Amino acid sequence: MIAPSRPRAAAPAARRTQAERTQQMRQKLIDGAIVLLAQKRYAGFRIAEVADLAGVSRGAQTHHFPFKDDLVIEALEAIYRRTTDSSLKRIAECKAQPLELLKAVVKDSTEFFLGEDFYISLDLMMVGGESELGLKVKALAHTYRLAVEKAWLDAFVQAGCDPDRAEDIVLLTFSIARGMSIRKLMSGETRRFSRLMKLWSHLAEELLSG
Repeated sequence: MIAPSRPRAAAPAARRTQAERTQQMRQKLIDGAIVLLAQKRYAGFRIAEVADLAGVSRGAQTHHFPFKDDLVIEALEAIYRRTTDSSLKRIAECKAQPLELLKAVVKDSTEFFLGEDFYISLDLMMVGGESELGLKVKALAHTYRLAVEKAWLDAFVQAGCDPDRAEDIVLLTFSIARGMSIRKLMSGETRRFSRLMKLWSHLAEELLSG
């Protein structure tokens, strides 16, 4: 008679390296900082609250981010990386046709400029001014947001659009969405935005066909 085989013991879970633990801890703090910046903006941002929100000890928080502005800049760069990746993915998935690209860039700009990510970056740019914080914020905006504009411009040109006309469409689309965002910040009103963006889309289609 054959004896039943014993079930194999489960393999022990792989232990995380010190570098992995460090990265996970930093990511928790960065994620918590983004949440807090969305809720309270820079003026109400307290680094100790981030530690509590992230479930991290104050000692660990101080070890990874001893200064408030260091964590704020890391959080803003994480926002820009995420939104940039989203834009590049949208471009990659879009058919290389001018009208399809137009629909996509309108949606992309509206989602960014009317969302919390833009308001966080705008708040940091305004409070930072010409301080060290302000200069770092502007440098990040220059690195990431101008890269997004260029990616859209390149996509239109590769689809056969005149470079000057493509640049006009991309910059005007971003400028209109940015302007509507400022109006929302001032008045809280958004009911006209969809209609105005549709109007701009029709005008942009005429520019593309012209």
